[in-house]
Amino acid sequence: MAQFEKDLDAEVEAAKASVDFTKLAQESATTNDGMSIFEALAASGLRSLRYWKEVPGLRTMVVNDLDPGAIDLARENVIRNGLEGALTNEGDEHNKDDTATTTEEGNIDALKKYNLRPPGIKLQVGDATHEMYMSRIPPTLHPSQYNTTQSKYQMTQYDVIDLDPYGSAAPFLDGALQSIVDGGLMCITCTDMAALGGSHPETCYGRYGAFPVQRSGYLQELALRILLYHVSIIAGRYGRTIRPVLSVGMAFYCRVFVEVWDDKAGVNNLSLSHGHLFQSIKCSSFHVTPVATNESVAAKQNGTTNENPNKKLSNVYRNGRGPCDLGEAVCSETGGSYKLGGPIWTGPLHDLDVVNDAIARLEKSEENNGINPTGGTPVHPLKMTKTLHGLLVSVSEELPDVPLYHSLPAI
Repeated sequence: MAQFEKDLDAEVEAAKASVDFTKLAQESATTNDGMSIFEALAASGLRSLRYWKEVPGLRTMVVNDLDPGAIDLARENVIRNGLEGALTNEGDEHNKDDTATTTEEGNIDALKKYNLRPPGIKLQVGDATHEMYMSRIPPTLHPSQYNTTQSKYQMTQYDVIDLDPYGSAAPFLDGALQSIVDGGLMCITCTDMAALGGSHPETCYGRYGAFPVQRSGYLQELALRILLYHVSIIAGRYGRTIRPVLSVGMAFYCRVFVEVWDDKAGVNNLSLSHGHLFQSIKCSSFHVTPVATNESVAAKQNGTTNENPNKKLSNVYRNGRGPCDLGEAVCSETGGSYKLGGPIWTGPLHDLDVVNDAIARLEKSEENNGINPTGGTPVHPLKMTKTLHGLLVSVSEELPDVPLYHSLPAI
């Protein structure tokens, strides 16, 4: 095992030696079009450093933690990786000088630049929620439209926000969903599986507004769907919708990657992607019923046509129906009654195009020692390549439109 680790480390270094990642980062920093990433609870900052060194197109990396000791350690890791030249000033960028509030035509460009974060790696000791609430200016908003508060205190929204707390990410979601750009990516980890998994259902309801089903065979997926339900509800408050890119649950945590979009029309359809869970108390049989239905929207989403041209599809949102209306007042297998869980997210958990692309990149990584044979974005051989490959292949084989699942031995 030790020799394997040494060989693998050598291959990684050999792959990196052929690509100047520092140069890529510097090139990204010279344009205002580069990405900005906020790691809200960065601890030692190792994930932030990997973002900076391995993600082309990154302009600004904000490394934040409430613990000064964590940021001191992050600074040491920056130096160990030879990136001290990328560090930006670590002052409080939100307390701006009053002279920057002018919106005269001659100062518009300067004002716009003033509300952009400087390129590089910024280390800061701070409250993550405060930082996000102070970063809510859409980048499409022209500086001439800034009000005084925005000009003096607010910064532009982030392209990517990474939330990986000890426990639940729930306290950070409201701020994150307001400080992410239209089309931005949120990476969310929750390690409170005791709550999401049903051991403490009362805690889960208090945090996420949904009730889990204890000792269910689909525990991990149910936890993901409860989390996505909660994220989508918060996003809807601000006229935004989510699109899950990848959602995985394993061991003691959930990790979801979701795009966030400004989509007020989509918010109207949010109830169609939520559902209630009815679990038999005597066997593994269950039903998932939608919170609401809409014939016209469903036909558009499914790509179906009206089979009866003489009858127009209804565009009215109607209450969903439970198992009783489906002819099953009790479980048809055992005659047991149902217990109610949810609400949950019933839409897709993944973007299969992205998943398949990730699988292809991992396979190229193994075949070409980390170098993309097409000359595109570098791909690195990873110690967890086989594990990741197996996980993503499993994800790619899931049915996209069927919430939860049955365990074969339980059937």
